[in-house]
Amino acid sequence: MEVHQNQISEEIGRPLFENKEFKLWQINLKPGERLPFRRHSKTYSCNCLTDGLLLSRNVNGAIDMIRFDRGETYFRECYQEAIHDLENIGDVEVQITIVEEKLRCMETAAQF
Repeated sequence: MEVHQNQISEEIGRPLFENKEFKLWQINLKPGERLPFRRHSKTYSCNCLTDGLLLSRNVNGAIDMIRFDRGETYFRECYQEAIHDLENIGDVEVQITIVEEKLRCMETAAQF
Protein backbone atom coordinates (compact mmCIF):
# COMPACT_ATOMS: atom_id res chain seq x y z
CA MET A 1 0.00 0.00 0.00
CA GLU A 2 0.91 3.67 -0.26
CA VAL A 3 1.88 3.86 3.43
CA HIS A 4 4.66 1.26 3.11
CA GLN A 5 6.00 3.06 0.05
CA ASN A 6 5.77 6.46 1.79
CA GLN A 7 3.45 7.72 -0.97
CA ILE A 8 0.96 9.64 1.13
CA SER A 9 -0.82 12.39 -0.76
CA GLU A 10 -1.73 15.88 0.42
CA GLU A 11 -4.49 15.88 -2.21
CA ILE A 12 -7.93 15.30 -0.69
CA GLY A 13 -9.76 15.02 -4.00
CA ARG A 14 -10.10 17.12 -7.14
CA PRO A 15 -9.40 20.84 -6.50
CA LEU A 16 -12.23 23.16 -7.59
CA PHE A 17 -11.22 26.54 -6.14
CA GLU A 18 -8.40 28.01 -4.08
CA ASN A 19 -7.53 31.37 -2.53
CA LYS A 20 -5.08 32.38 0.21
CA GLU A 21 -7.36 31.15 3.03
CA PHE A 22 -9.35 28.16 1.71
CA LYS A 23 -9.29 25.34 -0.80
CA LEU A 24 -12.44 23.70 -2.18
CA TRP A 25 -12.20 20.01 -3.15
CA GLN A 26 -14.60 17.52 -4.66
CA ILE A 27 -14.57 13.76 -4.16
CA ASN A 28 -16.48 11.48 -6.54
CA LEU A 29 -16.19 7.76 -5.78
CA LYS A 30 -17.97 5.12 -7.82
CA PRO A 31 -18.94 1.86 -6.08
CA GLY A 32 -15.76 -0.08 -5.25
CA GLU A 33 -13.52 2.91 -6.00
CA ARG A 34 -10.88 3.94 -3.45
CA LEU A 35 -8.86 7.08 -2.77
CA PRO A 36 -5.31 6.23 -1.67
CA PHE A 37 -3.95 7.19 1.74
CA ARG A 38 -3.80 10.93 2.20
CA ARG A 39 -2.83 13.34 4.91
CA HIS A 40 -5.31 15.65 6.64
CA SER A 41 -3.35 18.36 8.42
CA LYS A 42 -5.87 21.20 8.25
CA THR A 43 -9.32 22.04 9.59
CA TYR A 44 -12.08 21.24 7.08
CA SER A 45 -15.81 20.85 6.57
CA CYS A 46 -17.61 18.34 4.32
CA ASN A 47 -20.91 18.55 2.51
CA CYS A 48 -22.41 15.30 1.22
CA LEU A 49 -24.09 15.74 -2.15
CA THR A 50 -25.32 12.12 -2.20
CA ASP A 51 -26.07 9.30 0.20
CA GLY A 52 -23.17 6.93 0.61
CA LEU A 53 -21.40 4.19 2.52
CA LEU A 54 -17.64 4.50 2.88
CA LEU A 55 -14.80 2.62 4.55
CA SER A 56 -11.81 4.52 5.93
CA ARG A 57 -8.59 2.86 7.08
CA ASN A 58 -6.34 4.89 9.38
CA VAL A 59 -2.56 4.36 9.60
CA ASN A 60 -2.98 3.66 13.32
CA GLY A 61 -4.96 0.52 12.41
CA ALA A 62 -8.44 1.89 13.05
CA ILE A 63 -11.11 1.12 10.44
CA ASP A 64 -14.27 3.22 10.27
CA MET A 65 -17.45 2.63 8.32
CA ILE A 66 -19.09 5.96 7.50
CA ARG A 67 -22.67 6.41 6.31
CA PHE A 68 -23.46 9.76 4.69
CA ASP A 69 -26.92 11.16 4.09
CA ARG A 70 -27.48 13.59 1.23
CA GLY A 71 -27.24 17.16 2.52
CA GLU A 72 -25.33 16.16 5.66
CA THR A 73 -22.55 18.54 6.65
CA TYR A 74 -19.87 18.08 9.26
CA PHE A 75 -16.87 20.02 10.54
CA ARG A 76 -13.52 18.61 11.69
CA GLU A 77 -11.21 20.88 13.60
CA CYS A 78 -7.63 19.74 13.22
CA TYR A 79 -5.74 19.14 16.45
CA GLN A 80 -3.32 16.64 14.93
CA GLU A 81 -2.85 15.28 11.45
CA ALA A 82 -4.66 12.15 10.31
CA ILE A 83 -3.65 9.76 7.54
CA HIS A 84 -6.30 7.51 6.02
CA ASP A 85 -7.79 6.20 2.78
CA LEU A 86 -11.40 6.28 1.65
CA GLU A 87 -13.29 3.53 -0.20
CA ASN A 88 -16.86 3.51 -1.50
CA ILE A 89 -18.35 0.21 -0.27
CA GLY A 90 -21.90 1.16 -1.25
CA ASP A 91 -23.77 0.59 -4.47
CA VAL A 92 -24.12 4.23 -5.62
CA GLU A 93 -21.60 6.93 -6.55
CA VAL A 94 -20.63 9.15 -3.60
CA GLN A 95 -20.08 12.89 -4.10
CA ILE A 96 -18.63 15.09 -1.36
CA THR A 97 -17.35 18.68 -1.37
CA ILE A 98 -14.72 19.70 1.18
CA VAL A 99 -13.75 23.22 2.25
CA GLU A 100 -10.25 23.08 3.73
CA GLU A 101 -8.56 25.91 5.63
CA LYS A 102 -5.03 26.73 4.46
CA LEU A 103 -3.42 26.89 7.92
CA ARG A 104 -2.02 23.61 9.23
CA CYS A 105 -3.10 22.31 12.65
CA MET A 106 0.07 23.42 14.36
CA GLU A 107 -0.08 26.90 12.79
CA THR A 108 -3.67 27.35 13.97
CA ALA A 109 -2.81 26.28 17.53
CA ALA A 110 0.14 28.67 17.66
CA GLN A 111 -2.14 31.66 16.98
CA PHE A 112 -4.08 31.24 20.23
